[in-house]
Amino acid sequence: MNKNLKCVIFDLDGTLIDSGPDLLNTLNYILTENNLKEIDRSVIGNLVGGGAEAMIRRGYKHLNAHLDEKEIPSLIDLFINHYYKNCTNQTKLYNGVLDILKFLRKKTIICLCTNKKQFLAEKILEELGLINFFNYILGSDGKTPLKPEVEMPKKCLKKFRIPADQVVFVGDSENDILPANHLGMFSVHVTYGYGKIGDNVKADLVIKEIKELRKIF
Repeated sequence: MNKNLKCVIFDLDGTLIDSGPDLLNTLNYILTENNLKEIDRSVIGNLVGGGAEAMIRRGYKHLNAHLDEKEIPSLIDLFINHYYKNCTNQTKLYNGVLDILKFLRKKTIICLCTNKKQFLAEKILEELGLINFFNYILGSDGKTPLKPEVEMPKKCLKKFRIPADQVVFVGDSENDILPANHLGMFSVHVTYGYGKIGDNVKADLVIKEIKELRKIF
């Protein structure tokens, strides 16, 4: 084990779980409830991520449909209520996730840092049998600025009193790599998720499979 690494922080969607189908199904529910057509799964990678509001906006934009700003709060509520009831219908773990969590649990502190609402993240982890692997689960609370702002991962540092250079942050998008790099964490980009990273954003390590994390622990 690398004794300098005391903690690993994981993103959730696109990193540990493939939640795209359930998120798209919820988005399509919103669209059809508003007399719009469903969006095909072939473009799922362009729509998933960033939370309910971001997905709703992308969905309307994809269909070139007018979105009344006054309706956004009610659409978000509708999205969250539907997703809560259907969030693990088709969601599954990526290959190797369970094994790497079992491996890491014996070696380090494991945290989750997701822009998904706290109660949704906890429900999904519970239903997929992952919740007991985590020492700390941090989701959106409506107050703390979301990733790529640094406040959420900083809470992990503060809770366990660990310096940033002893922490690994694993994620699939700029929302994960940017705050990790800013804080001086060891950033790991997983390429199998839905997230996108610009050419100007560089992770310390790029991996195609989650099991490759064994290299650094």
